[in-house]
Amino acid sequence: MQLQPRDIDALSVLARYFLLTSRQLRSLCFADDSTGRVTRRRLTKMGHEGLVRKRRMLVVNARDGAASPVYHLTRSGREFLAAHYDDDSFLRKPIEPSQPQHLFHYIGVSDVHIMLDQALAQNEDISLTRWINEDDYVNDDENDPKKRFKLLTQLGNPGKLVCAPDSAFQIETLGHRAAFYVELDRDTYFHDRVAARKTPGYQRFFANKGHRKHFPDTTLDYFFVLFVAPTEKRARQLRDAFAKKNKGDAALEAYRFGSFETLTAENLLTAPLFRCCHHDDLVPLVKAKAATEHADNSSSSLQSSGTM
Repeated sequence: MQLQPRDIDALSVLARYFLLTSRQLRSLCFADDSTGRVTRRRLTKMGHEGLVRKRRMLVVNARDGAASPVYHLTRSGREFLAAHYDDDSFLRKPIEPSQPQHLFHYIGVSDVHIMLDQALAQNEDISLTRWINEDDYVNDDENDPKKRFKLLTQLGNPGKLVCAPDSAFQIETLGHRAAFYVELDRDTYFHDRVAARKTPGYQRFFANKGHRKHFPDTTLDYFFVLFVAPTEKRARQLRDAFAKKNKGDAALEAYRFGSFETLTAENLLTAPLFRCCHHDDLVPLVKAKAATEHADNSSSSLQSSGTM
């Protein structure tokens, strides 16, 4: 099979986002394919060549209700990319989801990652220094497999207390680098139950400044936990539950709550759309440049008010 440039683009975005539906791949790499037939044909051919794998289970997109198959790289796919780009880092990309029963969840995380990339493309003053998926090795350049580790952090006796984000990223602006841990909420569990399950791990992780193990070049002693919910109602309910559960703890100020209902690539970074636990005002993820240029140089553009 002779790969076309857009086939290579599709393999590259699978390496970046890990798991994608055919609809996501079509949007990113085959934008002129109005019916989706070209996308399906190219993915089928790459599947026959052993470069991608199509999962049998269809995933329903929470945003439009459409069902689509899910794709990810194979070992041969990542080897092709490593040779094509002369970059061995592709060889360390995950090729199998650790929890294949949660494909819907993985696709939601990919949606957040795609939205963030598209938002950053519109904001030249803000850059993404790293994104870490749940199944990525944080120190993927470590030669000894026994010394590699992922985002999942044991904080006590094995299995007793853990911090288990869905993904994490670090952005840089105005000389500051801040870590964000992503929690994709699907409205599966009662909001108080989510807060009860997630709070102990994040409180300990916050107190330990555990983000410095994942992002050693961060300039901040604190991090943020970014919850993305399906609706504004759910985001508000989560905010209230976490505010109650974290009352009096330093981690109270770490949480941000937004929803797919309002967030877009155009407003994700600088529009005041996120709820905090420690006050009632909506805040942006990142402060506007004009507002921070006049700030005291000793203070970060990431403040306790909830903005970077």
